[in-house]
Amino acid sequence: MTRLTARLLPLLASLCCAASLYAQREVTPVESDDKKPAVPVLHYYDKHGNPLDEPVLFLATLDTVAPAKVNARPVYPTLTAVEFGLNFFDAITAITGQKYGGADLTATLSLWNWLMPAVELGLGGADNTPKGNNYTYKSGPSFYMKIGADYNFLYKSNPDYRLIAGLRLGVSPFSYRLTDVSISPGYWGDAESINLPAQSSTALYGEILLGLRVRIWKAWSLGWSIRFHHLFHTSGGDAGQPWYIPGMGAKGSKIGATFSVAYTLPLGKRTEVQHENTEKQ
Repeated sequence: MTRLTARLLPLLASLCCAASLYAQREVTPVESDDKKPAVPVLHYYDKHGNPLDEPVLFLATLDTVAPAKVNARPVYPTLTAVEFGLNFFDAITAITGQKYGGADLTATLSLWNWLMPAVELGLGGADNTPKGNNYTYKSGPSFYMKIGADYNFLYKSNPDYRLIAGLRLGVSPFSYRLTDVSISPGYWGDAESINLPAQSSTALYGEILLGLRVRIWKAWSLGWSIRFHHLFHTSGGDAGQPWYIPGMGAKGSKIGATFSVAYTLPLGKRTEVQHENTEKQ
């Protein structure tokens, strides 16, 4: 037994060494399963970063970083456009029997699409025989000019629409006549009719306006405005004060209107600027 044991001991030692080497070389496979359910995760804060009263268990990790919101805003060059318009509102009202009228041309320069200096040049006249009076008032085509500026409230919106408020300062040198002045009969009962010589006058007035402009086709637009007048100064002749002020209307009137068609000539190209607006989730 002693000899047998002595022979078996080296053999058993060799087997143990071989088993140990085999165990060291054995590779444990890693389990890989894409469809494996997500591991539950405890969340201690809400999406705004505030601590929760009690932790909440989720099956997936939430992405607390919100994607940046990209907004576009229009940016206009300093010289955006120049616009030429024709006001023919008086031509429409003449159909209804208005005894005075005219027309004017407007040139408007658009700066940054919100500030719009404007110049208006026109001609106006009147021919009226007031009821209950003994004369006819006549004023031939007379020149008037208005200068001012408009503000576009919709400069960040669709450029096809424009909502404006503006100021105008108007001046007009003109002449007028009183004709067919009937003088009551004298001793012999015969009425007389005379014509007074032409009178010269100059008027200075201001306007506050509210208007809307809409593009109708390509570069063509239609515009409307309501104007509130204030007469600063007027000079009259020996025969009395003028009844009509070119560009403003009948003396004493406080409100007027325009209706015009306009053509816009672009001077600079509008661009869209992208900027990020991030919000904390």
